[in-house]
Amino acid sequence: MPGCPEEGDHKAPKHRGLNDYYNFCINHIKDYNKAWNFFSGMSQSEVQNHMHKSRYGDRPTWKHAESTSEEELLKAARFSYFYGEETKRNEEKHNDNKRKFYGDTNTPEYEAMALMGLEPPVSLEEIKTRYKKLAKKYHPDLNRDTPNAEELLKEINMAYTILKLALKDYKALQENQ
Repeated sequence: MPGCPEEGDHKAPKHRGLNDYYNFCINHIKDYNKAWNFFSGMSQSEVQNHMHKSRYGDRPTWKHAESTSEEELLKAARFSYFYGEETKRNEEKHNDNKRKFYGDTNTPEYEAMALMGLEPPVSLEEIKTRYKKLAKKYHPDLNRDTPNAEELLKEINMAYTILKLALKDYKALQENQ
């Protein structure tokens, strides 16, 4: 800071790009940080869009190759554990819809839909109905002979929460546009 006798050992961003910095002393950095607002000058929809993208590390996305990866095989195994003999029919339907889905298939939301046997687009009613059916089917009290029944129910609960929150965020973004 001009006129400050202390050495500027502390970096502070000049703008939202976070690639150019000021150097301040400890007292001036505290004042600067109190006044700093990363979202200054952004609209509400821009803020929500930024927050949504940064939730996943703001990484670029692309379509995956059609070949079956080790990760896809693990997903298929988990899928078959949940859905038993219906697996082949559901998996074929899931793969057909996966090819039609143009978004990133390596997201928590997509994995949650796959786990619950849902396909995009989904409504809150569809998510709730499927969740109730799966929670009843795989509840540990009804599956005492299955040692990992509690873990399965936890995965179902997590998938339900992910989809519910994602749908809420999506609706909020749609309303602000």
